[in-house]
Amino acid sequence: MAIKRFVNGFSIVCLLLILAPLNGQSQNLKEFSTVDSLQVGDTFDFSITLDRKQNYDDITFPDSSHFDGTFEIRSRKQFKLSEYKDSVYYELQFFGTADTLIPKLPVRLVKQEDTTTLYTKPIPIGFSSILTGTDESLRPLKPIFEFAQAWWPYLLGFLILAIAAYYGYQYYLQWQEQQQQEKELPTFTPTPFQNPLKEFRKSIQQLENADLSTQEDYKDFYSDLGDAIRQYYESLYNLPALESTSGELLTMLRNGSVDQDLIDDTRAVLQEADMVKFAKFNPTPEQAERALQKAYNFLDRAKQIDGPRIDHLRRKHQAKMEAQREEFYKEYENSKKVTA
Repeated sequence: MAIKRFVNGFSIVCLLLILAPLNGQSQNLKEFSTVDSLQVGDTFDFSITLDRKQNYDDITFPDSSHFDGTFEIRSRKQFKLSEYKDSVYYELQFFGTADTLIPKLPVRLVKQEDTTTLYTKPIPIGFSSILTGTDESLRPLKPIFEFAQAWWPYLLGFLILAIAAYYGYQYYLQWQEQQQQEKELPTFTPTPFQNPLKEFRKSIQQLENADLSTQEDYKDFYSDLGDAIRQYYESLYNLPALESTSGELLTMLRNGSVDQDLIDDTRAVLQEADMVKFAKFNPTPEQAERALQKAYNFLDRAKQIDGPRIDHLRRKHQAKMEAQREEFYKEYENSKKVTA
């Protein structure tokens, strides 16, 4: 193909040399095409030759902007055939779908401030369809060939869905049975652990805003304060503190190797409480406030001394609740077997 194009181009140049005069006497444009009809996508040769009578500062031949979308420049070569003869060789490609023209094309001659524009003559180009004769009419479509459909993928998909549905239903039945059993299962509620320190703090905090207007108010105040200390010993040390007199409780504390600071604070509060209840002692608000402060001193000391004992009681209580839980559900299972 490349050799053919080169031969065609060389032939055009030689033809132009033979036809052109040796010395041009006037500006003259000649155009030449190697074809008169084309099919879509065909390439062909096209040339423009300029005969001029003088030299110019610049000569501008047509470029791609001068061809419409019907023609596309594939290559462009310019030759100087003689001193006053110029030629441009184009290789064009055709993209039309009907008869058309190679339009008139401008060649601009520039000399100093003057510009002269010459135009080529339009060249008709016929359109040659690739269809000939009866092939130019549309042929009817052939019927679509129906291939035999494979049935096994549908069967496999159905089996997979059936198996999934079966196991899903079985899972649902088990879940429903479990939910029903959980609804019927009785619930064991453990007894919460009562921290003696927290209970004691709560009791004395309630006495901070006590109304101390009368002698009876003072009796109630000291009685509640003493009972709070007694309840602490009964809960933590398992002593019958609420049923004992102040002297009996102090003796039990000394024999039980209780911290001496706790015993001293206990004695101070209980003796003052006994004076108010039994000796008709009339305390002042300041004395009541000091008694409450002794109770807070007792609380601070008890946190330091009795912390490990309280942790031991908490673990013992949790073990007891866990044993009761196991016994509770064991009795429930036995009762179900007897019923069945």
